[in-house]
Amino acid sequence: MYLLRTHKEIHSVYWVDNFLSKEEIDKIIEYTKQINPEQPKVGNPVQGKTKKPFTPDYHIKNLNIGNVPRIRHSVIKWIELNQNTDWLYKKIISQIHKVNQENFDYILKFIEKLQFTEYNEGQQGFYSKHNDCGDNSRLENFVDIRKLSFSIQLSNPEEYEGGELVIYQNNKEFVAPKTKGTIIFFQSNIFHEVKPVKKGTRYSLVSWIQGPNLR
Repeated sequence: MYLLRTHKEIHSVYWVDNFLSKEEIDKIIEYTKQINPEQPKVGNPVQGKTKKPFTPDYHIKNLNIGNVPRIRHSVIKWIELNQNTDWLYKKIISQIHKVNQENFDYILKFIEKLQFTEYNEGQQGFYSKHNDCGDNSRLENFVDIRKLSFSIQLSNPEEYEGGELVIYQNNKEFVAPKTKGTIIFFQSNIFHEVKPVKKGTRYSLVSWIQGPNLR
């Protein structure tokens, strides 16, 4: 018997430094200026005509179920695949193939649309603890499910305070590297969060890779 894989350990979190250059990041940020921003669909922070001050424990009033915790506070822009972004998708997909072959060894089918995300101090931007695939028995996961997630750091760590990407596994916390241009891969079923940004603005590029669900 000859093993196809030679390494002894599969890492649930895997990152590549300097994946994007400063020039490539500048190109991405410049391109996103023409994309209309969106607020993630997590509730309406406005009551009447006055916007309530936001804190990480702020609750949204839902008329059907009462007060519920806000899940996230950020601004997002969706980057479509087109002639201007083809280079970016190709570069990311090439890295996915490499990392998957070296470490994860998943059966993968497609990457979802890229999400450009802004977390800023004015909103105390954050994303509370969650995983990216939910329950593997849900109807939307019947055929395919998110298996790999990634986040690319687009800001210099000196430009903001807070905003750490924290990944939880085996009762341990792993704080992802904040170096500009780094791409961090992790298994989509792992819980993770983005801590509130206390100062400045953090930009990131994220997406998810899906493959056949297990039954």
